[in-house]
Amino acid sequence: MQKIIFLVLFASLALLYGDGQLKVLDLSDSHYEIGESLLEYEDTTAKMTLSEIRHLSSEDFIPLNKPVASHPFTNSAFWYQFKVNNKENVPLSRVIIFEPAWLDSVNFTVISSEGEIKTYQGGNTYPYAKRALDHYLINFEHTFEPGISTVYLQVKTRDPFIVALSLMDKAAFLAEEIDASMYIGLVYGGIVAMLFYNLFLYFGTKARYYAYYVLFLGAFFAMNAFYNGYTFMYLFPNSPAVQNWGQSTSIYFYTVTALFFARSFLNFVKYHHTLYITTRYLIVGIVVVAVLTAVTSGYHYHVMLAIISLLLVSIYLFGIALYSLVTGNRSARFFLLGTASGLIGASITALTIMSYIPYTYLTYKAIDFGLYIDVVLLSMALADRMKMTQEKKLIAEKEAKTDILTGLYNRRAYYEISHKEFQRLIRHNRCLSIIMFDIDHFKEINDTYGHDAGDNVLKCVASIVKGVIREYDYAFRMGGDEFLVLLPETNEKQALFLAERIRKRVANKRFIEKDEKFFITASFGISQYNHIERSIVSIVKRADKALYYVKESGRNNVKVLDRFMRV
Repeated sequence: MQKIIFLVLFASLALLYGDGQLKVLDLSDSHYEIGESLLEYEDTTAKMTLSEIRHLSSEDFIPLNKPVASHPFTNSAFWYQFKVNNKENVPLSRVIIFEPAWLDSVNFTVISSEGEIKTYQGGNTYPYAKRALDHYLINFEHTFEPGISTVYLQVKTRDPFIVALSLMDKAAFLAEEIDASMYIGLVYGGIVAMLFYNLFLYFGTKARYYAYYVLFLGAFFAMNAFYNGYTFMYLFPNSPAVQNWGQSTSIYFYTVTALFFARSFLNFVKYHHTLYITTRYLIVGIVVVAVLTAVTSGYHYHVMLAIISLLLVSIYLFGIALYSLVTGNRSARFFLLGTASGLIGASITALTIMSYIPYTYLTYKAIDFGLYIDVVLLSMALADRMKMTQEKKLIAEKEAKTDILTGLYNRRAYYEISHKEFQRLIRHNRCLSIIMFDIDHFKEINDTYGHDAGDNVLKCVASIVKGVIREYDYAFRMGGDEFLVLLPETNEKQALFLAERIRKRVANKRFIEKDEKFFITASFGISQYNHIERSIVSIVKRADKALYYVKESGRNNVKVLDRFMRV
C-alpha cells in the first residue's frame, strides 16, 4: 500500500514539475513574470544551438528562483526552459510578452507533446514587423497543441540584462494595455505640455535657463521613448540599428542637457566660477566618451558607459545643488529636491539592472518615477527662480526711486509719479495741491555740528512728513534739504493744514549734537491746480515762488500762492 501511495505522489510531482524540477504552467490562466517557473543556462560563447542545448543534462540548467532574470552587463547568451500544459482538447493561442523593450535578440522555440518544433525570432535587432502584436514590447503569439509543450528561450542583449516574461491570453493582455496607454498618455502629455509652456516662457523672457530646460525636457522625453520602445514602434520600425544606438545616445544627450541646465539655472558664471569650469569639462568629457566608444568600442560599451555617466552625473548634480544651497543660492531649493529624487531613482534602477538589488516593478521603474518627480520639481524651481527674479527686480526698481538717506521718493520717482498723477488729474478733472519746503539755514547746521548731524536732521524731517501725510500722498526729497509733497484730491486749504502740522512738528523737534541742544525750522510754499494748466511744472513753479516769499519775509512760515497767478 505504501509503495502504491509513493508511486502516485511521484507521478503527480513528475507531472507538476517535469524535468529538472520544472514547474508546468497551466495555459488556462494568464501568468505574469514567470521566472520562478524557468530553468536557466548561461552560454558564455553565445554560439550554442538549440540542438546542443537540448543535449545538455538536466543538472546543467539551474532553477531561476526569482520572478525576473537579471544579470550585470554580459556578452553571454542565456537559455531558459519551461513547460506549459494545455488541458483542453483543442489548441490554445497565447501571447508571450518580454520586458524590457530593449532586448536585442530573443529566439522562442516551442516543442509540442507530439515533437513538433516551432521557432520564432524577434528583438530590437530585428525589424518591428517581426512582432505578432503591434506593441512596443517584444512579443510572440503561438498556438499551443493539447498536452504538455516544452519551451526554450535564447536571450542576448548588449544592454542591461533583464528578462521579465509573461504568458497571457491575447484579449486579457489587450484589455490591460488600455489602462497602460492612458497612463503613458498622461505622463507624456504632461511632459510635452511643460516643454511648450517653458518654451513660451523662454520666448517671453529670453532667460537662457528656460531654453536649457526645454532641451532637458526634450532629452528626457527622447530617452524615455527610446528605452520603452515607443520610437521603434512609431518612428524607426524598419531601422533596428537607429533604435538601438538611439537608446544609448539619448542617455548621453540627457546627461549633457542636465549639466547645461544646472550650470545656467544655478548661475555658476556669477556665483561659482570653479563649478562653471568643472561642469564645462564634464560636459566635454561625456561627449568625448560618447563619440570614442561609438567609434572604437561598439554599442555594448557605449551603452554601459552611458548608464555609468547617468549615475555619476546624478551624484554630481545633487552635490552641486547642495553646495549652492549651503552657500546661499536660494534658487537651489527645489533644484536640490529634484536632483535628489532623480539620483535616488537612477541609483535604484542602476543597481537593479546590474543585479545588485532584487528586481521588482518599482525598483526597475524607479528611475522613471524619480525623473518624473525631478521634472516636476525643476519646473517648480523655475517658477521659484522667476518669482525671486521678479522680487529682485521690484526691489531694484524701488531702490532706484528711493532716497537712500531719508527713505522718501527721489527726484527720479518724482518725474514718473507726477506725470502719472497729472494725467489722472486731467482725465477726471479733480483737484491736486503741491507743498514745497526746505529747512531754514541748513548749511549752518552742517557747518556747526557736522554733516552727520545734518543727515540726522534730514532723516527726522522725513520721518515727520511720513507721519503726517496720508497713504495716497507722495513725499519726495528733491535734493539737499529741499522736499516736495504731492497731494492728490487735495485743495489749497487742506494742503495748508497739512503744511502747518509739518511745520509745527519740525519746530518742536529737539536735536542733541555734541552735548548741545538745538532746534530747526522750515519754510513752506503751496499751490493748487487751477483746471487750466496742462503741465504740473507751472504748479510746482507757483509753490516754489510761494516758498521764496516765505524766505524773504522771515522764514518758518507757510504761504499759499493764488492758483491763477502767473509766475
